[in-house]
Amino acid sequence: MSAEVKVLSTSTRTNLEALKHHMKKLGFKYFEEKDGWIDFGTSLYEGRLSNTNEVSVHFNNRNMFSMFDDLNLYDKLPEVKQAILDFYEAEGITE
Repeated sequence: MSAEVKVLSTSTRTNLEALKHHMKKLGFKYFEEKDGWIDFGTSLYEGRLSNTNEVSVHFNNRNMFSMFDDLNLYDKLPEVKQAILDFYEAEGITE
């Protein structure tokens, strides 16, 4: 049995590190990359990302999922959106 490992290009790794840095400044922690999604959140629950205060970003197309229970995080949403748009622009993803 062989496990398929997705290797990110150097530029994508650099862009992802920049996104992680922006999200950390906004109070979100990086959790994992899975099935083409990058997950950020404010807390863990039972070793997994909690179902609240999370942002998921898709690698291959401009798609973002967010869920916030903390009303204070709504104020950060424009900055979160801009950090994600900057990531997509750096990756050359326009649609």
